[in-house]
Amino acid sequence: MNNIRRPKLKVRNLVCLALAVMGGALSAGCAGNPRSTVVGQPFKLPALNEYCAVAQKEVAASRVPARNVLMNDYQAFSRASPQVKPLETMQYVAYADSQHARARMISCKLHSSDRIRAEYGATAAGEPSSCARLNRRTLDAVMASLTPKQKKKMPFKGTVPVMLEPDLQAANEAEWLQEFNMVQMDAGGTLRIRAKSLGAGAQTSRANTKSASGGNRLYCHLIAPDYLKRVLVGEVQLTAPKFPVAKR
Repeated sequence: MNNIRRPKLKVRNLVCLALAVMGGALSAGCAGNPRSTVVGQPFKLPALNEYCAVAQKEVAASRVPARNVLMNDYQAFSRASPQVKPLETMQYVAYADSQHARARMISCKLHSSDRIRAEYGATAAGEPSSCARLNRRTLDAVMASLTPKQKKKMPFKGTVPVMLEPDLQAANEAEWLQEFNMVQMDAGGTLRIRAKSLGAGAQTSRANTKSASGGNRLYCHLIAPDYLKRVLVGEVQLTAPKFPVAKR
């Protein structure tokens, strides 16, 4: 049944995204999607230092406030695991410049809905979402911040100018830490944006990792809003084949 329904949902989502990118109103089919952004209520981007704490709330429909632990050393971040009591999230920001003024990618170590419910009760979290969903909210917010002139000059000319790909799902933590294509323009002129996730069902490959299992966590590599905006307005040339996640 799932294999039959997914293509239909994907086509509708791509049409909705195309309309949003071109600045048009949502069609009736888009408005009927409970995950679509409500017209007139754009998603407000959180402050960078709170990004992963807000992501936790969004991705797990969590009702438990989370303390966001900021980490500046990527190797330390790669080895660490956030606590569940008190609820913590962990965040590492990779920058496009040596001055650390332009965030490029935000990496979040989060907890799954199941984990939060197990520790805090059945009503502490809701239905789980995906890392791609977090990128969608970022795209909506960034698009809302662009002027009509900026939208018109976007260098992406495909039938669907911007496409959000499903999560690139890592099988284990070592794979999640590897390089991946975060953004690229395909031969048809469409900008493709992808998050990388590690979540339910994944097995850790690190003997010293303190996470109980892959089902307790959801880790996301997400595109930073500032970088996405610069990509959309043509300030970034998408020539590099891969984004060096682990290189510092």
